[in-house]
Order: sequence, then structure tokens, then C-alpha cells
Amino acid sequence: MQKHRFFALSLSLCACGNEVTTTVTDSGQGSSSTGAETTTTTTTNPTTAGPTTEAPTTGPGSSSTTEGPTTGTTGDETTGTSGEATGSSSGGESTGSSSGGETTGGSTEGSSGSSGSSGSTGDTEGDKDDTIYEIQDGTIPEKAAVSVKGVIVSGVNPGFTAFFAQEPGGGPYSGVWVYVGKMGPNIMGLAVGDEVDIVGSTLEFDGLTEIDASLGSVTKTGVGGLPLVPEVLPLATFADPAALEPWEGVLVRVEGQLAVTELPGFEEFWVAQNPDKALVDNLLYSVVLSKADFPQFGVGAGFTAIQGPINFSFMNYKIAPRSKADLEGYTPSPDPVLGVEDLVPGDLVITEVMYDPTCAMDDCEWFEVHNKTTAKVDLNGLVVQDNQQNAMSQGKVNVPAVVPPGGYAVLAAKTMATWPYPNPPLAFFGANPALGNGGDQVFIKNSKGTLDSIPAWTDKGALDNGVSWKLDPTKTDSVQNDSAMNWCYSTVNFWMMEKGSPAAANEAACLPI
Repeated sequence: MQKHRFFALSLSLCACGNEVTTTVTDSGQGSSSTGAETTTTTTTNPTTAGPTTEAPTTGPGSSSTTEGPTTGTTGDETTGTSGEATGSSSGGESTGSSSGGETTGGSTEGSSGSSGSSGSTGDTEGDKDDTIYEIQDGTIPEKAAVSVKGVIVSGVNPGFTAFFAQEPGGGPYSGVWVYVGKMGPNIMGLAVGDEVDIVGSTLEFDGLTEIDASLGSVTKTGVGGLPLVPEVLPLATFADPAALEPWEGVLVRVEGQLAVTELPGFEEFWVAQNPDKALVDNLLYSVVLSKADFPQFGVGAGFTAIQGPINFSFMNYKIAPRSKADLEGYTPSPDPVLGVEDLVPGDLVITEVMYDPTCAMDDCEWFEVHNKTTAKVDLNGLVVQDNQQNAMSQGKVNVPAVVPPGGYAVLAAKTMATWPYPNPPLAFFGANPALGNGGDQVFIKNSKGTLDSIPAWTDKGALDNGVSWKLDPTKTDSVQNDSAMNWCYSTVNFWMMEKGSPAAANEAACLPI
């Protein structure tokens, strides 16, 4: 994040009805001083609106400023804008003004994100490049046009919509997040260690300082495989946001006996070495989803070192590992517990539902889930919906509710005040959804989507009162439970006259209803 300092730069250009001559020269591709097209605009009969001050430059990445009225001519080109990328244009040609035939500003032809150098920047000091240090420490304000050259890629988003870049010198304020989006420059060929030049504008997005290059360019210089040595930070640094802020976007490393202490969801996890802790992000690589690389990952697992750029999101600084290699000394959890957000479809299977119990107003409806994983699963945060899949009338488990590996658990509607059975459910999901006796469905979800659902049952009149609908015990997976042909009604009494097998494997026999 940077301290905001705002200023406005306005550049006025006027033209009288004189003949305009435009000359475009291409000096070839290469460095910032020779690799761009330069557009020079001159007039055969210059008209002076007042005294002018020139700031000639020798290449792209610069703009001129004036301290009084300005002399210039324009044809159909686009001149600079106040406070934004002065003299640059996305998808077209832009020119600055010239007095005496000297160039003021760069020219960009074609679509944004071209592979050559492009555009003019917020520089007002000749051909001096902007730096990430100046962007992060607030020297360059938000929404300023920038041209950063010779920085090193330190991490790439798997969706190729953004990446981290860092100054070769490292240290505080040396790293930054660079956003290109889906329609911006194509960075699919970008790799860690590549040297790049970046043209864009500065932006604060939800507390994260970034360069928005979606309408600019990202240019590989041709140099790759450059090393970046991570900055080793004490784990205690993560307890102080002010101390971490200079390291935002910088490749860092923490070392020690780092124990996994919490899985808050969203494929993130906390590591700690008492009393200090740090949050590990899934922005560039997901440990939680890499089960082959990190078997039995969960609370109690550990590492000896973790490294990656520092990200900032949802009010937290986080280390963002880029690959398996960034997580060293892994030891599996002796007793892993997965959270709801760690689950994928097939990990939980709905195996039984009591949609028409005998209690008053059907206030004791319940259904059963089967944990198909080899780890404990905490159902805290699990969302429950019926066939309407309406977020406004859904239920949710809001307490810790751990199901052992291979185990069965009952989730019930309402509260203990409406629960008549001697054995309590593992958890309640609330007043909604109310399951329809005449035909309905059950869906269970996490934030990424549906983990499992079952087909719709049909109305059996009074015959199914107090009788659960159950899955064939030989077909307890999330594919086979999608077919109503694999469901039937329970035969075993579990309380008074009600039939079912809550929190246990179903019997094979079926009640002929």
C-alpha cells in the first residue's frame, strides 16, 4: 500500500488552421531509448499562444510539462490527458507536441499490450525510468502513468491475469503486483526469472498497491533465468501490519518449526511457531489441492521453511508460495482435519433423508452425510439448500462438527428445542430450508459450488410418514447417489415407530412403498 498524494497535470494543446506535417520513424526494437516508434509533429507556420518551455526527451517513457501556455498542433491524433498516461493511447496513435522539431512523448500503434516499448509515462525528468521503490513508498502517487524497466518476474498467477515483479536490488518496497486482466497483454509465456519492462498506471485495489497494465504493455527483454534471493523475515513480523507493509509484493521467506494450526477456508492455512504465526495464500499455488505433493495435509502438519511474494487481501498480509519447491521440510499431519472449503465433489455423500418425520410441523427433519475422505472433516460452514437453491432461504452449519474418516453424521433442521430423538444430531443447520413432503431435493455446498446433491423423491402420501429415504449401501458415491433407482425406504425402527439408520450405514433391505 502507498501513501496517497494527489496532483493533477494538465497539458493544453491548441492548433490553428496551418499545414501539419507528421513524420514517424522506427529505430528498430531494443532498449527503451531506441526500441519505440517516435512521432514528431511540426508546423510550417507556428502560431504562438504564449511563451513555451520545452523538455525534450530522447526516447519513450517520458513526457514534457509546461509552465505556461503551450504551442502545438494536432491532426486527428489524440493528445495527453490530465493526470493519466500523458501522450499515450490504447489501441491507436498518440502524439505530443514539438517546438523546434524535438520530440515530447512516445507513440503507440496497434492494440494495447504490444510486445515493443510503448507510451509515455509520468516521468518529468528526461529519460529517467520509474521504479517499483517509488511506486510502493508513495513517491509516485496513485493513478500516475509509469514505465518500469528491467524488473524481474517473481511469481505468475495460474490464470495468467497478473504477476509479481521485483527490482533486482531487492529490499523493502522492491516488489509489486502487476495486473493485466484477460483482455490485456498476453503473459502466458511469462516465467519466474524473466526480465520485463512494464507500462501502466499505479492503482490501490482493496489495499494492495499494483501496476495496472491492462491498457499498457508487458515486454520481455529477452533475458531470463535471473535469480532472486528471498528476504528472510522473522515470523514475528507478521504480527505487525506496519512492519510488513514495506515487504508487500516482495519475495520473502520464513523459517523454523512451522506447524499448521488452522484451516480458515479458501485453501489458505495458518502456520505458527508460538507465539508467532503467518497466513499462507493460495494465490499462486494451492497446497490444499496438491494432495499428491502434500499427503495428509491438515492441522498438525508442518514445514521448516515457506517462501513466496507477500500478497495483501481481505485485510491480511499473506505469503504466496509459487510451487511445491517453496514449501520445505514437509511433515504430514498425524491427525489431519479438513475444512469445508478444502473439500471437492465426492468427498461428502448424502446417504439418507428424513423429509416427513412424525414430529409436529416436521420440525425435526434431518439428513445424513458420509465422509468419503481418509481424514477428519469439519462441517462448520457447510451450506444446505433444497431444490430451489435459493441463497435467501438456505441453511448453514455454524459450529464445529467433525466427522471421522469413513464416518456418518446427521445434520438437522431447527434446534434442540424441536428435536425429539434421544441421540442428538452432529449439528443443526437452521430453520431453512424446509423440505417438501411432495417432492424435493437436498444440496450441500461450499463457497466453490455443490459438493453433493440427491435426486428428487416423490409423494407417497401417508406411507412415508416417519420413514427415511435411503441410498443403497453398496452405492455410496456421489455419482451413483444421483439416480433415484438407487434409493428406497428404510425398514429398521430407530425410535418408536420411525424407521431409518441415522449416523450409521444403511441396511440393504428396502420397504416396498
